Amino acid sequence: MEPPQTPGVSLGASQEALSADAGEKRKRQPRNSACQACATLKMKCVPGPVVGKCERCHRMGKDCIAAIPKARKRRSLDGDLSASPLRADSSRARGDAPEAGVESTPVTNQYRGARQHQTDLSHTGSRSFTKLLAQGLGIEDSSEDLLRGLDYNYVQTRLTVFRQLTVQFPFYCLRPDASAITMATDRPVTTVAICTVACSAQPDVQARLAQAFRQTVSAKVIVDGERSMDLLQGLLIFLAWHHNYMVKQQIHQMLYLLAGMAADLGLYRQPHRNDELNLAAALEQDRAFLGCYYLCCGLPIMGFDKPSPLRWTDNLRRCAEHLAMSGSHPQDNTLVGIVELVRAVDDLQETLRTGGEAKRPSYIAYVDMQTKATTHRLKALKREHPELAGTLSYAAANIHFYHRILRVGDAPDTATLIQCACAIKEYVDDLLGRPPILLHQIAIVDWTNLLEILILMARVSKPLPNTGGWEAGALSSMLQPEAILDALHAHMAAALTGDPLAPRHEGQLQWFRGVCDNIKKRILQERTGGVGTLLLHDSPYETVHSLGLNGQSAQGRFRPVNEPYGSELPIPRQPEHQGPKAFDSFSLFDGGLLDDSFWNNFLAP
Repeated sequence: MEPPQTPGVSLGASQEALSADAGEKRKRQPRNSACQACATLKMKCVPGPVVGKCERCHRMGKDCIAAIPKARKRRSLDGDLSASPLRADSSRARGDAPEAGVESTPVTNQYRGARQHQTDLSHTGSRSFTKLLAQGLGIEDSSEDLLRGLDYNYVQTRLTVFRQLTVQFPFYCLRPDASAITMATDRPVTTVAICTVACSAQPDVQARLAQAFRQTVSAKVIVDGERSMDLLQGLLIFLAWHHNYMVKQQIHQMLYLLAGMAADLGLYRQPHRNDELNLAAALEQDRAFLGCYYLCCGLPIMGFDKPSPLRWTDNLRRCAEHLAMSGSHPQDNTLVGIVELVRAVDDLQETLRTGGEAKRPSYIAYVDMQTKATTHRLKALKREHPELAGTLSYAAANIHFYHRILRVGDAPDTATLIQCACAIKEYVDDLLGRPPILLHQIAIVDWTNLLEILILMARVSKPLPNTGGWEAGALSSMLQPEAILDALHAHMAAALTGDPLAPRHEGQLQWFRGVCDNIKKRILQERTGGVGTLLLHDSPYETVHSLGLNGQSAQGRFRPVNEPYGSELPIPRQPEHQGPKAFDSFSLFDGGLLDDSFWNNFLAP
C-alpha cells in the first residue's frame, strides 16, 4: 500500500523540504555558541561591534573566550555492560603500559585545535594564553596565580634564551619551528620547565614557576600515574639546572622517578624505525634517553655517593650514534664519547663499591689497580673520540680518579698529589679561559664536578706530616688555592649585566662567593690549627655557612733558606680528643656534595 501524498507535491519534494527545515534549525541553534563568560552566567551571547567579541564582553572590557565543545557520549559496541562504571574502573585499574615510544596522554588534533582557537594573542596582556598553559598543566584556578606574567611574548623570549643553554646540556633540542603557542599546546610541562630555567635574572618569577612545576608533576605523575614524553623532558630539564632554584638539592629519589618514567615509555628497547615520518620523534626519544642516563649516572657519583638508578644498556650506544649521524645539534658529535665517559666512571664506582662491601684484605691495592685500569680506558676513549679533549667533563673525570686514589689511604703518595695538583691547575686554567657567563649557565653535573675539584684542591694543598721539603713547596706554589678561588669568583662576576639572551644569576653568584670564602677560611684553619666559631652566611639557599675569624697569619716572619718550607708557619696543634683525620675533607664525601648535611659537616669547627 502506497503512503498518502499531498496533492500536487511529489515525495522527493517533501523530503527536500524537511531536510531544508532541519538544516535551517541547526543553523539557527548552533551548539555551544555562547562564550565562557556568558555560558557561566547562562546569558544570551550576542555578537558585538568588534569581531571576535560578544556584546557583553566588549561592554565589560573582558576577553571573549569561546567555549570548548564537550565530547558526546557515544554508545559502545558491547552494549550496557561495557558502559557500566564497574567495568570502566576495572579496566583503569589494570593500567596497561603504553607501547614503546608512545605517549599515554597524546594531544589529539581536535583538542589541540580547540585549545588554540580559544587563545587570544591580539595584545600582550591577554590572560587567555595563561589559561591555555594552565589547562595543559592541570592547575586549578586557585593556583593559577603561579603562572602570572607568562604571556605569549614572555614565553617566546624564554625559548630564545634556552636555545643558548642547550650547549651546556645537549639532551633536549628545541625544534627550529617551535613557538610559544605550539609549545604551550603540545608540551605545556616542558614549556614551564624551560621558562623556569631561563628566567634566572628574575628569582621571584623563577620561584613561582618552580612551585607550579612541582605541583604539576605531583598531580600528574604521583596522583594520576601519567607518563609521557612531555613529562619526561620537562623533569629532565628541571633537574638539569635545579641547583639554581631549589633549596634542598637532594634529588636522588627524583632520579629514580626519571629512570622509571623512561622505562615505562620503553626507551631502553630497540625500536622499529621503518617509518620515515617518525624520524624527528625517534631522535627526540633517543636524546631524552641519553639525558636520563647522563643525569642518573653522572650526578649520584659525587652528588650523592649512591648507586645509579639507571644501568647501562646497549641501546644507549645506538642512540648516541644515531644522534651523531643526524647532526641536528652542534654538540651531537660528542655524545658518543660523553656517554662512554660516564659509563667508565660509573663502572669504576660500582666496582669499588662491590669491592668495599666484600672487605678485601688488600683493598688499597685493589682500588689503585681498578683506578689505573679505568685511566687507561679513558686514554683509549680520548684517542677514539678526539673531541673529548676540549671538554670539562673529561678533565673532571681524570681528577675524580685521583680523588678516588687519595681517599683510600691515610698517607697519600707524593707523586699522586703532584699529578692531581697539575690536573686541577689545567682544569682551572681551561675554565678561566671560557666566557664568564658559563659559570651562570653550567648544568648540575658540571657544577658538582667544580665543587668537588675546589674542595679537593683545599685538601691537596693541606700540608701533610710526611710531605716536606720541595714537595710541599711545589704543591703550594703550583696551586695557590686562595688566588684560584678569587680568580674564579672574579671571573663569574665579570659576566655582563642586563644581557637579555644571557642573564646572570645573582643568587648563584652570591652562593659561590660564600663557598670560595669558606674554603679559604677552612684552608687557613687547617694551616694554623685554630678552631673558630660558625656564623650563618646570608645565602638564598641556606645550605652554606661561613666560618668566623679564626687563626692568625704568620706575623710576617720570613723563611730562612736553610730551613724547610713551612717553618715560618706555626705548628698545628691537634686536640687530644681529635685524631689525625679531624680536618680530613675526604671523610665527608661519603654523603655526597649535594647532601643537605655536607656543608655543615665540612665547615664545622
